[in-house]
Amino acid sequence: MSHIVDSTVPDEQDHVLPATGTVRHHWAFTRIGLYLLLASLPLLAISAQVFGVVSMNATGALVIIPLAAILVVLCVFAPHPVDRIVGHGLFWGMFACLVYDVFRLDTVYLLGLWGDFIPRMGTWVHAGSDPRTGAIVGYLWRYLGDGGGIGIAFFLLALAFGLQHRSRRTVLVAFVTFAVAPVWAGLIGTVAFSPGGQQKMFPLTPTTITLSLIGHLIFGLVLGLGFLRARARLARHWPWRPLLPARLATAAETP
Repeated sequence: MSHIVDSTVPDEQDHVLPATGTVRHHWAFTRIGLYLLLASLPLLAISAQVFGVVSMNATGALVIIPLAAILVVLCVFAPHPVDRIVGHGLFWGMFACLVYDVFRLDTVYLLGLWGDFIPRMGTWVHAGSDPRTGAIVGYLWRYLGDGGGIGIAFFLLALAFGLQHRSRRTVLVAFVTFAVAPVWAGLIGTVAFSPGGQQKMFPLTPTTITLSLIGHLIFGLVLGLGFLRARARLARHWPWRPLLPARLATAAETP
């Protein structure tokens, strides 16, 4: 059975670069690179902390917060069409994380199937020991950094590879797949292979592995649905033609 690409999404031939082409195109690559770097750092900082490479306090204070401030200033004083994509990715990433947490916190605080390591992670960020402050900082990091960062990265990569021209099923499969690998696989790898990872985060048991996987499947699905909702608008802000041409994407999905 063939799959029909959304008619609301502009075709590759209809893709138009921004009016101020040369200047915006020149800065787009650097800007997207900075956004991808910022989006990846919150997750990588957790692994670096658990492996004992560098503390989250140092990473946040010296790298993540200054880089985020620079990009906010650029958005205000030198806006670029890519900023709209980033805004949507940030919002849908945080929303997907919220839906994920509805499931996760139910299994933590109501069913008691595993513990909540987010408050402990927050104490790593602010270099303190107060669990209440740790919970506030930890969940801010989780939503703005982890959830929002993954949303930004996924949206940028999806547009780069032309998922705005693909069928709904392909988009959802792609987002769920990326939520599992590398995101979930990276989490489990950090817990499994870092010294004391299971004591610092959560023990690896059939229950915790299954619950964390289900949570990431939920996250990827909701994020994919968010991309489908916004892709017709966001495709117009992408500065280049997709790496996978629309006609090849359509052909690949037609037996």
